[in-house]
Amino acid sequence: MSSSAIPSSSARSSVAPFGLTPLLRAAAQTLGVPVTGDLRWLYAGARDLCGLTAADRELIHVVTGEVIPRELTGLGVRVSFFTLQLAMDRLTGPLADGRDVSIRYLEDVFTRYEEGCPDGNPVSGELLDLGLAFLVGRELARLDASLVA
Repeated sequence: MSSSAIPSSSARSSVAPFGLTPLLRAAAQTLGVPVTGDLRWLYAGARDLCGLTAADRELIHVVTGEVIPRELTGLGVRVSFFTLQLAMDRLTGPLADGRDVSIRYLEDVFTRYEEGCPDGNPVSGELLDLGLAFLVGRELARLDASLVA
């Protein structure tokens, strides 16, 4: 897959999210409507998903209901655009350095697609809400644990 640039501003991270715009455009043209992040339209193989961390897999499961197997064969598994965005950003984007998915990351991806891709957004609607709620809960649990220690 090749990356397509998404407009960015100087206030954002210097590493832009992997651009799924051409894939979103193709899906939107096929379906005749803008694409939401939960659409499972593409297959991803072991090489595509190898960078996902245990925390990523938990986030994906909570947000989309997908269970990403550790071992993949053949074509792989059909994944949502949400999952594909995380996987590609783990390999080549702002998550390649191994840091956890953050609230800022999800908001940044959402904003970049809202501003630059009318065909869809991999972090749209309920997925953004669920993702942010999960990440806020995770941060609160970490803070709570540090207060107890």
